[in-house]
Amino acid sequence: MYPHRIRLRGPWECEPLTGEPPPSARRMTMPCRWRDGGLGEFAGRVRFRRRFGLPRQIDAHERLWLTFAGIEGAADLSLNGQHLARTVTGPYPLAYEVTALMQPRNELTVEVAAPDGDGGLWGEVTLEIRATAYLKNVRIVPADAGRLQVMGEIAGSADRPLDLYILVANRTVHYSARTAGEPFAMVTDAPESMPSGPVEARVELVNGGVVWYRISESVTFPA
Repeated sequence: MYPHRIRLRGPWECEPLTGEPPPSARRMTMPCRWRDGGLGEFAGRVRFRRRFGLPRQIDAHERLWLTFAGIEGAADLSLNGQHLARTVTGPYPLAYEVTALMQPRNELTVEVAAPDGDGGLWGEVTLEIRATAYLKNVRIVPADAGRLQVMGEIAGSADRPLDLYILVANRTVHYSARTAGEPFAMVTDAPESMPSGPVEARVELVNGGVVWYRISESVTFPA
């Protein structure tokens, strides 16, 4: 089942770059705001580094992505000396395909500039193994009679139509065949019985019986 996520929690090397003199370098386990990592209300720029290996040999239908659940401050992201992006706080999560940049040993660098102790990588940083097609910008909105409004996009590519399933409390309420690279929007069928309280809603993109991407949320239907 995809995506396979590897959390890059730490330790990360943390090197303050500003200050007279700058605070001493240290290590932090992510996610962490630099206030919680021992830098107090430091204002300025900090370089974070995390080294990691290639998880395994990937197959032809797989790609490697770096994802960032949350960064507070303006940030420059680089992998193995190659600049990925410059970003200012939000919107998150961020995701970058890095298959072509990966090496047997890798170094991820994130330089963050922030005005106070809230700065840092406050969300998970992960290396993801995804299939060539995946779900993107999915929204799941409860509607009347136990139905769902589901919108999103099948990004990437696939050499044949893919199966899109929507489930509520592990019961299928929608199925359709979809082509990669196209948006989708639908209202699901009503379940056999009206769910009460929070239940799991799940969207699955399937290729030949293998889940290529899955998104799940807890939803509560209106009374």
